[in-house]
Amino acid sequence: MPVKDEDLDWIVYHYLSDTGAQTEEAIVRETGLPAGDIHTSLTRLKVNLLIECRDGLYDVLSIPEMLFRCQCRYEKESPVIIENGVIKVKKTEQ
Repeated sequence: MPVKDEDLDWIVYHYLSDTGAQTEEAIVRETGLPAGDIHTSLTRLKVNLLIECRDGLYDVLSIPEMLFRCQCRYEKESPVIIENGVIKVKKTEQ
């Protein structure tokens, strides 16, 4: 029986929350879920600003990190942006 996307994301998020940073391969091995499903879930969790991947290790973001990244992405007046994990001052058009 296939697992719903939201249930899969819940499993992956809480696995990372409990274990700390893990490789994608370790997540597949430890959860026993299909590699393609894990990859898709990790992508969704990253896009939704819940986790990050640094040096091949996936880890959950803290609440302040989630909020800061969300603010940088969606607040038009924000003076900063995040590109590839680097905080940069937003270029202004003159």
